[in-house]
Amino acid sequence: MQFVELCGSKEVKDLLVKRSGEVKLADDEDGSVRLLNAASHEVTTPEDLLEGIMLAKGRRATEATDKNGVSSRSHAVCQIQIKGHRRGVLTLIDCAGSERKHDSMYHSSERQKESAEINASLYALKECIRARASKNTRIPFRSSSLTRILKESFERDGARLCVIACAAPNATDTEHTMETLKTVASIVGVDDQIKEEKAHVVKSQKRESRPVILAPKQWDHEHLKQFLAHKKMNRVQLNETHDGKALMKMSVPQMRAHLFEDRDKELA
Repeated sequence: MQFVELCGSKEVKDLLVKRSGEVKLADDEDGSVRLLNAASHEVTTPEDLLEGIMLAKGRRATEATDKNGVSSRSHAVCQIQIKGHRRGVLTLIDCAGSERKHDSMYHSSERQKESAEINASLYALKECIRARASKNTRIPFRSSSLTRILKESFERDGARLCVIACAAPNATDTEHTMETLKTVASIVGVDDQIKEEKAHVVKSQKRESRPVILAPKQWDHEHLKQFLAHKKMNRVQLNETHDGKALMKMSVPQMRAHLFEDRDKELA
């Protein structure tokens, strides 16, 4: 078993050892891609395999983003060589989550660069899978390290590929879940089968309208007269130009001078 992570467009790190040299991808004579300088652990039981996976998982690069407190910033690749009469390779890849531009707009420049590289590698993966499904003789697996590792899966006859999406059941994540399903459908080449239906929304019954309460500065002349009559302030002398806005601009001395013959300070 070998376990590495792909950081950025070219960097490959070994996750089975604490400190390792640079891991490189090299084309083998049989058409496969080898992980040079990556440690290999021999596993004979399911417990050995799970122990190796948990060890590597703990060393994987993660960072906090606006959407996730612990977001994977790399693609994790676990490659299991199956020995026996017939050689077999099982490659398990946990892809870093793609992020929309809106979700990463407040990230640092480093986080934005990581997001761009992650999205670019996922796009390369989609193009390779679609080329394979369409029986295209040229599969662009050299577009990224992720697709180079999967070269054998793209070119070898009889190779099988399975894509598993993680969808959240929360109502608050509905939009992201729909985008995830669309991405997976695009990767496996069945996006033309997506159907979107708009639900019929029943309009709610109209509620009884409540009276609109205006601020005093919005009162017209008639509204002001009604207010003064309601408050029994008959001594206030208004002319046709007086409204709520005009009165709100007046100071107390101005009100005494213009609105009351006896200059009643307390009433003003």
